[in-house]
Amino acid sequence: MSNTASAFEEGTPRAEDEQASIKRPREVGTDGNADATHDMDYDVFPEDLTPASAVYFVSPNRRLSGKDFFSSSDPDASSDDEYAADEGAGILPEEAPAPPGELSQRLYTILVAGTGFLADSYDLFVINIVLLMMKQNKSYGPLTPEVQTQCSLMAIVGAMVGQLLFGFLGDQYGRRRMFLLTALLTILGNVLQATAQPRQRMGIYHQMMLFRFIMGMGVGGEYPAASTITSENSPSWQRGRNLAAVFSMQGVGRLLCAVVLLICAYTIEDTNMQWRVAVIVGAFPMMIAVFFRWLPETDAFRHHVQARYPNMRERFNVIWRTVWENRRALAGTAGSWFILDMLFYGNSLFSADVTVTMGLGDGIKGRAVQNLIIQSMAMPGYILAILFIDRIGKKRLQLLGFFGEGVTFAVMAVFHARLKQTPVVFLVMYALTFLFDNFGANTSTFVIPAVIYPTEARSTCHGISAAFGKAGAVVGASVFLSLVNRHCPNHVCSTNVDPALVDKGIQNVFYWYVEFDVWVSVFS
Repeated sequence: MSNTASAFEEGTPRAEDEQASIKRPREVGTDGNADATHDMDYDVFPEDLTPASAVYFVSPNRRLSGKDFFSSSDPDASSDDEYAADEGAGILPEEAPAPPGELSQRLYTILVAGTGFLADSYDLFVINIVLLMMKQNKSYGPLTPEVQTQCSLMAIVGAMVGQLLFGFLGDQYGRRRMFLLTALLTILGNVLQATAQPRQRMGIYHQMMLFRFIMGMGVGGEYPAASTITSENSPSWQRGRNLAAVFSMQGVGRLLCAVVLLICAYTIEDTNMQWRVAVIVGAFPMMIAVFFRWLPETDAFRHHVQARYPNMRERFNVIWRTVWENRRALAGTAGSWFILDMLFYGNSLFSADVTVTMGLGDGIKGRAVQNLIIQSMAMPGYILAILFIDRIGKKRLQLLGFFGEGVTFAVMAVFHARLKQTPVVFLVMYALTFLFDNFGANTSTFVIPAVIYPTEARSTCHGISAAFGKAGAVVGASVFLSLVNRHCPNHVCSTNVDPALVDKGIQNVFYWYVEFDVWVSVFS
């Protein structure tokens, strides 16, 4: 038992990278010294892989046993078993309990990284009702639909920039520094939003756009920073569960956001303070977490990057050379995330269509109750993902999610009119879409890029994949809204439009969802 633990402690970087689906560049010298020279040598070249299969590729020198294939479908399972066998261990890695000190350190990392995701999801999802609260203040000026869309969009744009920028910087300068910097940017953006005042030169809504862009950069940077730190501080046989636990804090943040908005709507009468309290609460979790983020640099980064590439220019070249070598795998992870977020964010457009069947009002209080109901639907999927991701396997979990979503959307498309007449069944069907989102691709698209890429470019590749996801969110929200409005007069579905026309547009969107889910399921 002790031999197993020490083997994995001393060989953490080796276990970390040997489990990756795409092999890391090996250091080969003429005298056999692994640190002598750098030669880009792969067991199988990434160019020979297809975008879909590259994500789950297993190199030929590793053998998948029947148990590994049918119980996990993850390449890291077999490589870790073989590694433990080489060290003389007599048990499978997942049966080896972690020492108490290592377990507490792992839990500490998950909580610190997860708290950041809690704050991030809170900050992204709070804006819709916050803008409705701000609209009550006539001194702020008019809030047009265009301005409302831009305020929501700027955080997404900022997140894309943060994912790309801090993803690269995490590989260039280290995970720990970016982990701190993203937290500070998120806090700064929140504080600036909560203290914004209407001014003549720059209206309060334009200030909100700028401050939400700043906050969005911090939010986006959390994706590559938190994922790589969690991945590299976790043993390979628990890496999926730990990453899923960190990502599930996104659901906790959204639920907290809904609760805080509900409390503010019912207890704060001052319309100028109502929205400010809702915004600033989102900064508190990150303010607490930042004091605990003074973590040591990960062993994988120190051994595979800092020790081998002390020269910054050489490190820069290695990062982008590794990204290029893994471009086909990147097409798989980025493409899957793009389609997932296109469906995930597009699906939220129809939450009002679902909750209106329950008789809830359209005012701020009614919207707050709707928001709480919708966010509560998402939590079971996160919990199931934590419990089963390492048993089902990351690939199978992603396929299960897309397949389940496809079936659910197909039923909602075919029986849309009948379902609206039975609100409880309609709500259950809509809840199933969130269940299969989170107990499926929404979790796996975050986890897979954190475990398959080489240490030299892990943060960069995760950031690129996540940025494509946010791009999909923008596309999904705009394209599917256009499809809904397609059957309305002048392509605008106002409150006076025949509801049958709106329902027809929503049915078309659900059919499109089914096609996307089938396409992804087949080609994965």
